[in-house]
Amino acid sequence: MNELSAELADIVEPLPVVTQGSHAWLVIVILIMLIFSVLVIVRWWLRSKHRRRTLRRLRQLRRDVTSGHMNTRALAYAIAFELRTGLQTHRLGTLPEKTHDESQRNAWLDFVSRLDILRYQPGSELDPMQGDALLREAMAWARRSR
Repeated sequence: MNELSAELADIVEPLPVVTQGSHAWLVIVILIMLIFSVLVIVRWWLRSKHRRRTLRRLRQLRRDVTSGHMNTRALAYAIAFELRTGLQTHRLGTLPEKTHDESQRNAWLDFVSRLDILRYQPGSELDPMQGDALLREAMAWARRSR
């Protein structure tokens, strides 16, 4: 019998079987976190879709102005249209959502009034540097949106 106990001493006992119910809460928590993460990413992507499209179109306008395909009046109308689309508003006179302090409100209203002058006042023209500055400012407002 001594020989039998010596042979059994080197046998490793099998690991206890993990029951399915013991880690089910961990799987549930991981699935909830995964679903929540996917929903957050999808919401962010949908909300920023208009902004990305507006920025892409403003960059195209910049190329058009640089190449000479567009005058300043058409540029002002195109900027206003793209900002209305990107900010999802019917009028540019309404302030974007993130303009809470007074300096940003004044800057927005100044920007809109310059656009209105270019659009509606006959004979108002910009040199290429001013047009580029106006486009850069429009891009900055589009980036700040939502």
